[in-house]
Amino acid sequence: MQGINFKRVALMMGAVVLSMSSFATEVDEMPSSDGVKNESVIPTVQIGTSKIRFMGYGQSSATAEWKDGESSDKMEVQRFILMADAQINDKISFWLMYDIANSKLHEYYAQYAFSPAFKIRVGQYKQPFTLESLLPPTLISNIGMDESVSFMAGIGGDDPCYGFGRVGRDVGIMLTGDAIVKDGAPLLNYSLGVFNGAGMNQKENNNQKDVIGMINVMPFRKTKFSASFILGTARAQAPSSFGKFLAGENYKRNRFSVGAEHKNPVVNLRSEAMWGNDGGVKSFGYYANAEFHLFKGLDLIANFDYLDRNTSLDDAYTRNYIGGLQYWVYRQCCIRSEYVRKNPKNSSPTDMWVTQFQIAF
Repeated sequence: MQGINFKRVALMMGAVVLSMSSFATEVDEMPSSDGVKNESVIPTVQIGTSKIRFMGYGQSSATAEWKDGESSDKMEVQRFILMADAQINDKISFWLMYDIANSKLHEYYAQYAFSPAFKIRVGQYKQPFTLESLLPPTLISNIGMDESVSFMAGIGGDDPCYGFGRVGRDVGIMLTGDAIVKDGAPLLNYSLGVFNGAGMNQKENNNQKDVIGMINVMPFRKTKFSASFILGTARAQAPSSFGKFLAGENYKRNRFSVGAEHKNPVVNLRSEAMWGNDGGVKSFGYYANAEFHLFKGLDLIANFDYLDRNTSLDDAYTRNYIGGLQYWVYRQCCIRSEYVRKNPKNSSPTDMWVTQFQIAF
């Protein structure tokens, strides 16, 4: 790296850390799989026989970046999410999620539970593809989504043909549930749905539908094996970088993934491999993430991410490296500070130091 201003980095990191000084430093609990640490602290309103729970979180960050001898820095509010979970009766529920910072409606869906093994969900929500894409940002140890997952799941603007701001969500109808349960613990759950294929807050843009599914097997507690797929047709928002189709044309957009995760008191491990096909352009990606619990509230993060956007070429891949720390200051309040190196084959690398402040309730 050239031209790194370590004084500026120190000032940026210090400013974020000092902003947390008013919080207690005792950590009560680590977060659960849905991003909520302690359900007893979730505000709940009783309206007749219905119960409504209100939740939310905000994430802001400071970033210093270096590339080709030049440096830049920025501070931003990444997202501020408000959520409402309404349990209308023992069968019917409704979920709402809105991002105030970016003025976007993320999720709204109704769900009817015939049984724990058979539920039907209708509305806009996350597509069941890859383990990482289904995690809330509060529980992804990386400050940003892995590039391989973001591209394959259509989450960011990593795939200009699919479009920007799709955020891995879409309008659809889905069957989901815990098919096999033993001693109160699910051994196998599934999700299978039909979606528009246009993405979050987008109107249908062709007469095709995407079929998306996932199956998770949990042979042991805290251990999960997963497989998922997307079989669909997308309307190109930009021409193919590899000359396969033009903007406005329909193209096949298929995805497959396999993955596993394991959690224990020492370390959380998660890894997935993904394959894609965009109108004949085959892609491949994978990541490996480790979250080492050093002592109460403090975790060491190590992550490797690989994405090859066209496996028929020798220079279409990127390798990303992440290392850092996260500290759970109080319940759902967390500070993450990470070094990121993005190393594409066909251009010079980018180095970043990112610190994120998270508060949730």
